[in-house]
Amino acid sequence: MKKIALFLTAFVGLTACQKDFLDLKPLSQPNVDNFYKTATDFNNAVNGAYDALQSSTQYGGDYNTIVEARSDNVLDNDPSSGSGLRYNIDRFIEPTTNTVLRDTWGSLYTGINRSNLILDKIDAVTMDAALKARYKGEAQFIRALSYFNLVRLWGKVPLVLTAGTTTEARSYIRNEVTDIYAAIEKDLIAAAAGLPATYTGNDIGRATSGAATGLLGKVYVTEKKYDLAVSTLKDLANGTTYQLLPNIADVFSVTNKNNAELLFSVKFKKGGTIGEGHGSWFGTSIGDPIEPSLRAAYPAGDKRLPLTVMVPVPSSINAVPRKFYDELSSTNDVGNDFPVLRYADVLLLYAEALNQVGYQADGDAFKALNRVRTRAGVTAYTSAQLATKDAFQTAVINERRLELALESDRWFDLIRTGTAVAAIKVTGITMPDYRVVYPIPQSEIDVYNNKTTFPQNQGY
Repeated sequence: MKKIALFLTAFVGLTACQKDFLDLKPLSQPNVDNFYKTATDFNNAVNGAYDALQSSTQYGGDYNTIVEARSDNVLDNDPSSGSGLRYNIDRFIEPTTNTVLRDTWGSLYTGINRSNLILDKIDAVTMDAALKARYKGEAQFIRALSYFNLVRLWGKVPLVLTAGTTTEARSYIRNEVTDIYAAIEKDLIAAAAGLPATYTGNDIGRATSGAATGLLGKVYVTEKKYDLAVSTLKDLANGTTYQLLPNIADVFSVTNKNNAELLFSVKFKKGGTIGEGHGSWFGTSIGDPIEPSLRAAYPAGDKRLPLTVMVPVPSSINAVPRKFYDELSSTNDVGNDFPVLRYADVLLLYAEALNQVGYQADGDAFKALNRVRTRAGVTAYTSAQLATKDAFQTAVINERRLELALESDRWFDLIRTGTAVAAIKVTGITMPDYRVVYPIPQSEIDVYNNKTTFPQNQGY
């Protein structure tokens, strides 16, 4: 059914039609040439781009599996469920035909194509200038986030920046990683300039200028462009627009969505008939899915540890981590939003970048790191404890694990710091070196059938 995911998303456009931003269910498929005529059309189209992020093959489920279960935070204890698709990912034995990977790849390109269609068409339409800049910024943000996830998961991927035809899709190649990151940076710089700082009413939860700036800083840290990361994140880290909530558990409460710590979350809404909820993240009825080394890493009295404890869900045989607990609706879904980027993440990225630019005893990097630690009820670090640049780097990466557990950051932190193989070994699983990236879905390899321009990743 999904043999040619990239071909399909290269020329198929979907949009959303509901009145509320949260209601992102797409229309079946309007005629592209006739659809993009009014500001309302573009509002619906942008909602459709957000809808791709909400998919069960992205932040609604599978993306979190292929990132977090891959790390040393989460275990899959069920080799029989779903033909072992997720278990194989967790154990580093997935084949190139794994359909979870295929579907996530396709979903990411669906979001990219929906964004491309908006950016291709919007300049020709007359509408309020600020609104046009916002719609463009939202599309650029979603496209950048999608490519950021693609390049970190697969390395070289096709860089498609216009809504291509079927003929054009046949010529796609796996572009260089540096070119993909350049496109991501360009999109986020433009998005930060075009997006508003805040929204009101039903628009609350859309991408903001702060979200674009924060994501750009994260991209720079990933690329090891630390000077740029510092200059990009400085105002966010030291400003008052975003704040650490006094109680960390409140950040994830389903009754406290859109709180001051969240720069960007993928929105969900449980119940009803429009399918905007999701299944429980990391829910299980077989064993404890939390890797023991994660809980063991928390110091005594750390307020973040209880968020990793599994709690039963009423009317369900499953238990879920307290961080993502929500009661099932009558339609057996839940409505937690997924935190893609929050202020604690920004502070830790800023601390890391500052330290990489130049270690300074008890300087601003220490202050940023310790703001996160002390909020969790943990004693602040001193320069006597972290006396070198390397010691500080190790501490901040560990802090990211504790603070951002189950939020799909740990795997990427291990990869960019070159510590994945050693960290996975602690869990008792052997990780081959080449599996720092996933295999290109075999369906894509078969369609393009060109070992020069569209090769499989080494080792697969």
